[in-house]
Amino acid sequence: MSTRHIIFGLSALALGAGLSGCRGDREDAPPRQFFPDLDDQLKWHPQGQSGFFSDNRMMRRPAAGTVPFGTTEFVPTQDWASAFAAERAGLLKEDKGFFEGVGPDGKYLSTIPVPVTLDMLRHGQEKFNIYCSVCHGYMGDGNGRVSSATNQWAVPVANLLDVKYRLPDPKDPSSELHKDGYLFHTVRYGLLGEGGQPPRMPGYAHALSEADAWAVVGYVRSLQTARNGTLEDVPESAREELRRKRGAVPAAAPAAAPSTGVSK
Repeated sequence: MSTRHIIFGLSALALGAGLSGCRGDREDAPPRQFFPDLDDQLKWHPQGQSGFFSDNRMMRRPAAGTVPFGTTEFVPTQDWASAFAAERAGLLKEDKGFFEGVGPDGKYLSTIPVPVTLDMLRHGQEKFNIYCSVCHGYMGDGNGRVSSATNQWAVPVANLLDVKYRLPDPKDPSSELHKDGYLFHTVRYGLLGEGGQPPRMPGYAHALSEADAWAVVGYVRSLQTARNGTLEDVPESAREELRRKRGAVPAAAPAAAPSTGVSK
């Protein structure tokens, strides 16, 4: 056997022993970097400190005028892409009326800025029953399970059927409690307590999107209309059925017997 073959054999044995020794072993030494690439690049950690900026903060606010943007743009917009278009618009949030409930003057909108449809009201009913009814009750009258189970509330649960949430207050023209934008803002961001007191109501922006919140407002308006409406507000074609369901149509009285003129 030649010296070359012996050297080759020993090298192969050493390589095999090294590979078998690495299998399953642990050590504190850093791994070998055959292709470092970007392994050792400088990076910033969240909430870390950096001397690069004057405030020494690593986390930076977005530059003025920048907006989040993404998803795919569909041109022309088609019905099947409406959900994607809404998501895209939601990133920009350019419409203050829809996304904040306020007009150009900064005041709450008087009416819902989107068409109110039956599907929207049904969606609002679903969200209201999940997130609102436990305190405000399924009818919105403030008699929910939580409010009726305890009398320890510092401030009573709001009765959404109250006139102040439906009509302007003649004694306080500046009040905006009756506006749709106010209800929308309350649904999303809740109500703060007065004088350092705990919040009167939590916000539900974590669970209800802007579209969800407007649907809830629409459903609250339907509850108010139903409670304060009359039978004349119902289409005439549906009045008879409504009377029958409410038991308002009494059973026909038996015909009176003809008088014989004989007293008993």
